[in-house]
Amino acid sequence: MSKSVFLERWLLGLVCVVVVAGCGGALPGAGGNGNEGGESLQDAGTGKDGGGTGTGGDSLEDGGTDTSELALLELTEASGAGEDATFIGSTSTQWFFLHNRGTGAAQQLVVTLEGAAFSFTGGVFPGLGGTCGSELAAGASCVFPVSFAPTERGPVSGTLSVRFGGGPLQVAHVRRLTGTGRARAQVLVAPATVDFGGVLLSVNGWNTVTLTNTGDVDALQLSARLPPAPFSFKGGHPPGTGGSCWSTLAAGESCTLVLGFLPFEAGTHKTTVSLSYEDGLSSRSIPLVLQGEGLLPASIVFAEGRSFDFGAAAVGTGVDHTFTLTNQGGVAATQMSGRNPGGPFTFKGGAYPGTGGTCGTELARGASCTVVVTFAPTSEGPSHYVVSVDFSDGRSGPTMSPGINITGTGVSPLQGFRW
Repeated sequence: MSKSVFLERWLLGLVCVVVVAGCGGALPGAGGNGNEGGESLQDAGTGKDGGGTGTGGDSLEDGGTDTSELALLELTEASGAGEDATFIGSTSTQWFFLHNRGTGAAQQLVVTLEGAAFSFTGGVFPGLGGTCGSELAAGASCVFPVSFAPTERGPVSGTLSVRFGGGPLQVAHVRRLTGTGRARAQVLVAPATVDFGGVLLSVNGWNTVTLTNTGDVDALQLSARLPPAPFSFKGGHPPGTGGSCWSTLAAGESCTLVLGFLPFEAGTHKTTVSLSYEDGLSSRSIPLVLQGEGLLPASIVFAEGRSFDFGAAAVGTGVDHTFTLTNQGGVAATQMSGRNPGGPFTFKGGAYPGTGGTCGTELARGASCTVVVTFAPTSEGPSHYVVSVDFSDGRSGPTMSPGINITGTGVSPLQGFRW
């Protein structure tokens, strides 16, 4: 746990604030032109141990010759103060020490805090484990803990006040407290759901995911579980070939993962991958959803099946038939074209898709269209050819439909007539 120490330093090294109170006389050595120390409260006079208008030291003197006992308090904090910040939502504690270096007791001792982020540990002074009370005897020491619990990012300030004595002789010192609230590492994933869409069977689809650390500290031990097939990291392991994420993601930085989808079965596939990291205080995990659809390549079939017979047609005449084609694959058929079957069979009008046909260069999955073929025998006897359509099935290069076997028989124009 990172701890925050929030006592502002006045000098390098040990910080001491000395406050003094008494009911008469002067602190030995007080007065003169001292130029170090904190605050002083004094009544001008010619004290026994030196008069003048002293400007340094923390002392209280009344200008008399009485040697009444005085309390002299020293405030220090634990070493390591002011070096670290504290995470929002967590609490750090700093211990403070009071020592009475004087010859009299410090009475009516009151210590208070200001600032919403600062509190006495446990709620009230002297705090949980604290030993200070309303009086501190000469030569005695006590301790009290102060907690810092920031609720927002950035610097936070407060005050610590120490008072003792009563009436006009009350002595007080106010110490400024500072601290910084930090956000733990927080890794965001974009997109949180990776949709590969429709991908042809046996074809690899790729997608890139971006991770961003929006916190104030580095995300450590960043890792990702391997997803089950048909999903994977490109190259077989994280962050995927071309990815930039490693075990540490610095505050404010982004990196990438490259994932793949290689379906071997048609239909919808979905899984969740767990990403984990250390946020500065604890472990966190992020769900990353992967989904995609395995698609069959385009497949064009004839509704008439594998064969069709035009029957008998008189030589010199023509018989038309409209064939229906349906794309039963998972993607659109593209680059569609047709070649005249040959012999006495042609697309009506001489070119694909035949006069009145509706087929074009593309046919969506599940859609149908038509081609019109004419059988115009020029001689008697049977004829046989195949009608097929060339197209791209979504993979590489053109392919050809299974086609349909067509037959027809040319007969004499006079056949069947009786005189």
